[in-house]
Amino acid sequence: MKTQQMQCFLKREKLLGFQRSEYYNKVMKIRFTKRMLLSAALAALLFLSACGNLGGLYQPESDVSVHYEAPLAHQIAQAEVETGRPNVTLSEMVYERPDLASMRDAINHLQSEIDAGKSAQELMNAYRALQKQYDHADSMLSLIYLLYAFDVTDTENRDEYAYLQSALSELDSDMQDVSAAMVESSDDASGLAKRALGERFVDSILNDEQYLDSTTQELENKDAELTLEYDNLCATFVLSDNGTDWTYDDIVNDMSLSNDEYYRLYDAYNLALNEQVGKIFLEQVALRTEIATRLHYSDYATYCYEGFGREYSPANARALHAAVKKYISPIFIDANDRVDTSDLDAASFPDDAFFGILPTVADAFSPKLREVVSYLLQNRLYDVSDSDVKMDTQFTTYLSDYRAPFIFSTWSGDPDDITTMLHELGHFTNYYYNAEVGNSSGENLDLAEVDSQALVLLLFDEYEDLYGDLADQARSAMLFDAMFSLLSGCMEDEFQQDVYENPDMTLNEMNDLYKELAVDYGLDEVYGYQGTEWVLISHTFQYPLYYISYAVSMVPALELLELSQRDAEAAKTAYFNILMRPQYAELGEELSKNGLGDVFADDTIARIADILETYLQN
Repeated sequence: MKTQQMQCFLKREKLLGFQRSEYYNKVMKIRFTKRMLLSAALAALLFLSACGNLGGLYQPESDVSVHYEAPLAHQIAQAEVETGRPNVTLSEMVYERPDLASMRDAINHLQSEIDAGKSAQELMNAYRALQKQYDHADSMLSLIYLLYAFDVTDTENRDEYAYLQSALSELDSDMQDVSAAMVESSDDASGLAKRALGERFVDSILNDEQYLDSTTQELENKDAELTLEYDNLCATFVLSDNGTDWTYDDIVNDMSLSNDEYYRLYDAYNLALNEQVGKIFLEQVALRTEIATRLHYSDYATYCYEGFGREYSPANARALHAAVKKYISPIFIDANDRVDTSDLDAASFPDDAFFGILPTVADAFSPKLREVVSYLLQNRLYDVSDSDVKMDTQFTTYLSDYRAPFIFSTWSGDPDDITTMLHELGHFTNYYYNAEVGNSSGENLDLAEVDSQALVLLLFDEYEDLYGDLADQARSAMLFDAMFSLLSGCMEDEFQQDVYENPDMTLNEMNDLYKELAVDYGLDEVYGYQGTEWVLISHTFQYPLYYISYAVSMVPALELLELSQRDAEAAKTAYFNILMRPQYAELGEELSKNGLGDVFADDTIARIADILETYLQN
């Protein structure tokens, strides 16, 4: 029988897996600057590299049409809902390969119009037509990825997604060039672009030019190759122990292992993997430091923060690190010792009961959420079925051709399934009311996670409907997960910042640093760390310096929970205001105008700690 500590440890591994899958699917919706194109394209193929030969990747363009009957987990009768948008199910959606040659011709045509000195309005007309083609291609990319996710053994869908992702990444580069050329062609064109597309979009076009340094391309390419090397090694790595081979999944999912044997194998696996992929990371640190130096940045962390379009700096994040260690860590350690969620962990929750009560839960929260849930259920825009060939992940995507979001997940009956679906419902709601996709989209990743994380917390009053007598334990478990996001988000960022500020660190020094930080953040006391575990955080290799966003986005989510205890309607209003943010919205500005505090201020984290302590003591 697994001890409470072991159950907690296993839940941490599940949370880490959830963060990985969430991120891979969020980055699908972001158009990258040239400096990140190759890395982004390769990382998007992470799961593909482990699935077989990609010989079909660079195939000649041809007509590809797929009509797909998605497996539906439920047959829930719902009243018709008038939403002002078409009612469409996944089975009615058809994938057709976008005409990429036509898109390239449109880019060339726009460039020729710029060279010919055509009027600003003529240029804008051509640009709008090009954007329309691009948005369709973006929608098809989302659809083919979704179809592939239903059956990872389907090589046709796999190769088609890989092809289209790679081809669009190349087009993104040309789109950046022609967009900048149009904006800079004349004062009239610049002014019209700002009025028609938004000043922040125009600013982003011009700012991206600073990354187009050809002298760093070779280094970027090598970094991308190392990333793929890490991906492949992790996908195939096994620990040989006393004549038995163990994968990571074998160890984590083997419930027959004793606690001591589990920890022994887990630590041995991480040590062996650390020795292998640590060498890759040492090379990446050297390459990335050289890139930052050539582009005149003080270190690679500063370079990455700007590349993500963040308005805050590594120094701001350092202030958050300190506050989280000061206020959150003690509560996390105390809650781990005192809060018992064993009854919840042992309970099973059927999916039909959840989807049956979801309209009532949504209606109690807000008519706006009820409208979204009615649309979700009426059109079966979700799938939680279990299958041996289904991708082991969860995400929400948006199919802009049909104005339809879709939730992809798997339901096992664990209590975490409920919070996962509520989390994805937050993303679904954002797409429903305020979808930002396509070439001109400017999604703020931190704010996007407020959509999902805040909804799970703001629905606390409805947990009795969802969890019955276990509602209090469910609230405690959710807050425990929230604290883990704060602590791990800051710890991984501090680790990476320290490494890039001291790029001559040895692998042993990195392991020692990670162990020291685990102690500082209280995670070592709860889980036990050897210092080698950082190699399991794939973001460190694939998307360096991203991890802080898990902590940054959790701060306003918890602030909204605190506000809801004083004024429930004000909290809901603020939530929907944030969800309906303009494109290229900035984190601080959106939070401030909705009455929320500075994420990086000491007193903000102190207030969050107060509400966490109050909830967890009840």
